Amino acid sequence: MNRSLWRGEEAITSRKSVSSNNSFDIAIIGGGFSGLWSAYHLKKIQPSLTIAIFEQNYVGFGASGRNGGWASAEYPTSSTRLIKEHGLQIYQNLRRDLTQSIDEIGQIARSNKWQIDYAKGGALVFATNKAQLTRISSEIDDEHRFLNQGQAQELLNVANIKGGVFTPHCAALNPFKLTQEIATYLESVGVEIFENSRVEQISDKQIEVNGHTITCQTSIRATEAFTSQKWSANQQIPIYSLMVATEPLSADVLSQIKNTQRATFQEACHLITYAQITGDNRLAIGGRGVRYKLFSRLSGRSEIDNRMHNALQRRALSWFPQLQGTKFPYRWGGPVALTRRWQCYLNYDPKTGQAAIGGYVGDGVTLSYLVAKNLALKINNLKTSDLPFIDQKIGTWEPEPIRYFAINAGFKATVAADIEEKITQHPSLIAAVIDPLINR
Repeated sequence: MNRSLWRGEEAITSRKSVSSNNSFDIAIIGGGFSGLWSAYHLKKIQPSLTIAIFEQNYVGFGASGRNGGWASAEYPTSSTRLIKEHGLQIYQNLRRDLTQSIDEIGQIARSNKWQIDYAKGGALVFATNKAQLTRISSEIDDEHRFLNQGQAQELLNVANIKGGVFTPHCAALNPFKLTQEIATYLESVGVEIFENSRVEQISDKQIEVNGHTITCQTSIRATEAFTSQKWSANQQIPIYSLMVATEPLSADVLSQIKNTQRATFQEACHLITYAQITGDNRLAIGGRGVRYKLFSRLSGRSEIDNRMHNALQRRALSWFPQLQGTKFPYRWGGPVALTRRWQCYLNYDPKTGQAAIGGYVGDGVTLSYLVAKNLALKINNLKTSDLPFIDQKIGTWEPEPIRYFAINAGFKATVAADIEEKITQHPSLIAAVIDPLINR
């Protein structure tokens, strides 16, 4: 059962679906963060615009409503590669705008009294062996500071913690609540939202939805991992990220775990993990490792992979033995979009009126806000910052079955790299070979 903590127990009341031809200035395909923030920023710049959002399921159905709830300043491509490909100034622009975006999301939530469990407590990457500690110790810059064993444990009482790296640039929040709050706000300022409305065709100045024609000056494709292959031409693939969450933790257990500031946290593994203490005092932990499906198929079974969910529970107990006996009533997952070059993108052609944004590789809570903001500026012929995702050429994936074997071999190699580091206590040689091959 794909039961997301963020959505909770309440039934969702569906909005109206498209049932006739219509016309809008802006037609947005996708009711996740990218689509919602695009409408938000466009309305702020030009309130008179008529805007409609078309969502195949319901607002917040995809990764936007199921993710780890990190509004972080992370970017899917390494800093070294960004500087090499785009230059130092563009990299600095990105760092400035990402860190500002975290605060802007918080300010917007506060000013509108949105209940999204927002807490800017920073983020901790912690090490549980010497190899991890060696790797993260080399990543210190003006945004990150090293914590020795005692300092790291004072922040987060993880078993066998060796040290960590902390950044103040991250906020924990409830992502599904955020999608609902933005949607309600947008409707209050005149944006129309259609649910259960499948976009079947995108062409110049019009889209086809549920068999009806919607004309528009501009269309924005904000469909992320749910993008049809006929639109993306093998430019992005779905990979799965899964999560589990505990029942509310007692005051005694919370005091043992510490982290009263609600910093987000992750172990310095090669296989990605991420966690937070939620606004209602639960541990929510997620990670990757579910096998990629041939021909980029979306799979409901991949969202409820028991092997992966059980592994996440075991990892939570290894971090916090005091959770022994705690129930994990929530298990869920979903796909995120991965581009071949690990780059997100903002593409807009004013001649055709077609725009597309996405490709956040799991870092979309903040990135979607920033990318949508710059898209709104471009649509209105206003100056944007020089940023690496604008007019980004993201490349295409290798054909199947090469793609299938390579991606799944990469997952296995990542697991092997973590095992290697536990045994040798030195940074992984396997990872040193794999990282350049995956082009991150």
